[in-house]
Amino acid sequence: MKVLDSPIANQVEATYCLEVGDFHFFKNLVVAEFKQGAYVSFEDYKEAYELCLDIFNNTPFGFISNRVNSYSINLVDAQEHRKKLKLLHAYAIVTYSHNSKRMLIVEDHYFNLKRKRFNAFIDAFNWVNKKVVLTTQSVKENH
Repeated sequence: MKVLDSPIANQVEATYCLEVGDFHFFKNLVVAEFKQGAYVSFEDYKEAYELCLDIFNNTPFGFISNRVNSYSINLVDAQEHRKKLKLLHAYAIVTYSHNSKRMLIVEDHYFNLKRKRFNAFIDAFNWVNKKVVLTTQSVKENH
């Protein structure tokens, strides 16, 4: 299910249509829907990440890869740039096909951050949002 077709579409605060895909921004998280057949490297994602830094104002945020389309990721690139994603505190992936689920097994060998897979977009949204809210509360309490 695409974000704009979901029951929470009215909570989208901004949508940016970039060359690599569409990025839907909510209060605490961003949902990426990469284009069919895209080859995603960190360089391609850089524009979206800079938007995240601006929109979330250097506070913790979450990311959901809503895999409504089939695309590929430069896995070596993902590992190399993990250090730059310090504000990313929850990462979920929504898969809709058996092949997507199988690809996650391969990807997990290259990603050195914890990601959680979901079959339903709304479940991923709720999990990521909760994680980011808890992280943000913890940061505020420690300052």
